[in-house]
Amino acid sequence: MSELSGAPCLSCDVRCVWHHRMDPAKRELFKEQLSMMAAGRGDGIDLDSPQRWVVEGLRDPVDFCRCLAQLIPGDSILYFEAINPMPEVAEFYEANRARAGAVCVVRDMIFPVPEIFHVQMRPRVIEGLVELLGKHPQQSCFTHVKAYRQEKLLFAFHDAFDGSYLLVSDQIPAERVQAFCDRTGTTCRRERNENKRDPEVLRRLLWAMENPGKVRMLWPWWKKALFFWKK
Repeated sequence: MSELSGAPCLSCDVRCVWHHRMDPAKRELFKEQLSMMAAGRGDGIDLDSPQRWVVEGLRDPVDFCRCLAQLIPGDSILYFEAINPMPEVAEFYEANRARAGAVCVVRDMIFPVPEIFHVQMRPRVIEGLVELLGKHPQQSCFTHVKAYRQEKLLFAFHDAFDGSYLLVSDQIPAERVQAFCDRTGTTCRRERNENKRDPEVLRRLLWAMENPGKVRMLWPWWKKALFFWKK
């Protein structure tokens, strides 16, 4: 398949990477997750506002956490997806797990299956996050982070701090978004909220894995589709 359309195909280099770097057991686990995600497992609330704020230039997770109260209400719930988080981090998340108001949130990561935490936002939680991020690499704390309140997603930060944009619901007033940008030294713009999640992408990828001899696709797209269910 060339990009997302046409006859499925896989370049020789990618085929070698795929066959030699993923053992059969992991390959089967990945196929299982693809099938489940394509069937709707991992569904939950997502950004559903007509428009969204796009915040560009976030690089520092400590500044981000310190300024969250500028952006979202103090009784919001933070949602983290993490792969092998540090034990201290996982314990902190569990100790501050949201006991009320937690709902399913659409899952970003397909494979490996992430650990998911819903954490009640409060001042001491923000202080704790800042402390943990000062001691551990951000990837040891989380890969993706979102926030929600009253069953509405407030923001989504996929592949946080790798150059990706922070997507913020337009339910958040412009003054709050601008205050957050001023504090973090970032910029923002407003755009139509277009959800590009398409289960057909996952079904095509599953087909490609089951028919490697018939597949040729470009590595950048394959790599992105392989590991993340990106908005």
